[in-house]
Amino acid sequence: MAYDAVHGQVVLFGGLSSTFELLNDTLVWDGTNWSQDSPQSSPAPRSKLAMAYDSAASQVLLSGGQGATVLGDT
Repeated sequence: MAYDAVHGQVVLFGGLSSTFELLNDTLVWDGTNWSQDSPQSSPAPRSKLAMAYDSAASQVLLSGGQGATVLGDT
């Protein structure tokens, strides 16, 4: 999860479902409501990832996590 300062929202990606299925959902929180987002590109499903906001590029970055294997992508 990371705060996107340009859009004024928190971005949440991935995780596990209640049946421990890996997710590749992207959700955004605008301060009042969560909503499903559909980005043009999306990483593979994963949990245990890291996210941060890159102010120089004005974008949220995601790195690594646990999918079918340990992931080292950004």
